[in-house]
Amino acid sequence: MHDTAKRSATQGLSQKRSVRAVVFDYGNVLCLEQTLEDMKGMALVCGIPHERFSELYWKLRPPYDRGDVDGPAYWTAIVGQQELGLSRDQIATLIKLDSESITRPNQGAVQWAKLLHQEGFPLILLSNMPLELSRHVTQSFPSLSTFEYLIYSCDYGSIKPELSIYRNCLELLKVAPQDILYLDDRAENVEAAARLGINSVLFDTVEKTASRVESQFDIPVPSYGRCRQSSSQYSSTSRRPDRMKSD
Repeated sequence: MHDTAKRSATQGLSQKRSVRAVVFDYGNVLCLEQTLEDMKGMALVCGIPHERFSELYWKLRPPYDRGDVDGPAYWTAIVGQQELGLSRDQIATLIKLDSESITRPNQGAVQWAKLLHQEGFPLILLSNMPLELSRHVTQSFPSLSTFEYLIYSCDYGSIKPELSIYRNCLELLKVAPQDILYLDDRAENVEAAARLGINSVLFDTVEKTASRVESQFDIPVPSYGRCRQSSSQYSSTSRRPDRMKSD
């Protein structure tokens, strides 16, 4: 009876997929969502009602994230929609406020990334982010120091959900799509990655996402503020997954 139970448990574990690397989105995953106060603060500098400002902020964002325009051009375009202008100091203030609005850590996700790093999983950031903000985030978000690659859209001229940026990620990793787990809070980004064969899971809360990941993949996940391991292979004395080879 004991042997039968043991075999059943082993078979249950074997049904979970193994992965060699984990790719995290940044906004609303590793960092917390921008607040209403964040948006109102930037709207005030622009002299635009915050509802209209929020509309323009996202509508005009893709060229900025892609690196087609810089910060001054982006902010000038926003106020230009209202036939307004900005001084150089106002533009600098807006870039500062925008940068600061995306550097509040989502502690649960950060701790999950830390656990994965400790267990030997290579971590990769894949984010739509413009040049000025990406440099600020790299310098001011300490946990990113454990990531092997920081893939920002502005550096590749492509934004999610365009397939080319996922292909750039695969080329850097030199890992098969089925060996990667990708976490993102936007359904269209998850769906695009899945079209390339990447294991993709929609991120909402850490608890719900961890539950979905645990049911499908054999990697450590956090639970209720504690980090639990998805199988005994990740004990502190066990062999960790092989690091990716850099060819």
